[in-house]
Amino acid sequence: MKPFKYKENLIYYQVEGEGEPLLLIHGFLENSTMWKDFTEKWKKSKLVISLDLPGHGNTPPQAYLHSMDLYAQICIALLLHLGVEKANVVGHSMGGYVGMELLHQNPKLIEQLVLLNSTALPDSEARKTERSRAIQAIQKYPDAFVQMAVKNLFLMEDQERLEIAINHAITEAKKCSQQGIIATLEGLKSRKNHTATLANTKVSTTLVAGKKDQVVAFEATKQLAKETKTRLVSLPGGHMSHLEFPETTFQVISNLIQNQ
Repeated sequence: MKPFKYKENLIYYQVEGEGEPLLLIHGFLENSTMWKDFTEKWKKSKLVISLDLPGHGNTPPQAYLHSMDLYAQICIALLLHLGVEKANVVGHSMGGYVGMELLHQNPKLIEQLVLLNSTALPDSEARKTERSRAIQAIQKYPDAFVQMAVKNLFLMEDQERLEIAINHAITEAKKCSQQGIIATLEGLKSRKNHTATLANTKVSTTLVAGKKDQVVAFEATKQLAKETKTRLVSLPGGHMSHLEFPETTFQVISNLIQNQ
């Protein structure tokens, strides 16, 4: 990975392959390595761009609050830095929230947006309370919090089948600093409602959702798709589609970004 400067802060990213630009945005407690297996295939026909958002992977935290607005501005700056005028954008979970903010701020940069296990909806009050409790937990028991938080992203029924993938995800999550995790939780808690953005956009957008997703509820996603007239593609499994059913998830996203 190599860095570029955003407001005097280093942001780490990588570019692989050549062809039509594809920007991949990771989720909370993840980093650019989550896309590794997909990138190996996409780079044969795409210019694949991935980055570590502040507080994740190789990129250090930047502020008390890592807002989705800040993350989107960094993505815009990276595309401009690379001379990319338009890109397909795929965001997983929090990466989808960043994608929605990017869509709100600069839709001309997006050829197509894919929200994987994500939503345009803001946190509910109950979810905000959970995030506040998580901040208290990370301050007291950082390692235990990270391990539990990552495990909870996977369905109980998949804990044994995906043990190796889960352990790897925990290892990558532990690269996040305590400060970075807290700043990101604050940002997640305060993110905007982008239902109107989704409903009114002219950019082709797709919600790719796990039917058993325990983080972004499928029924709520289904209702959102109906209200905003957004294309919805359902997958088996829960919140970590790229690890639960990698081949199916790869094929679904590939079909979307190839058939614009």
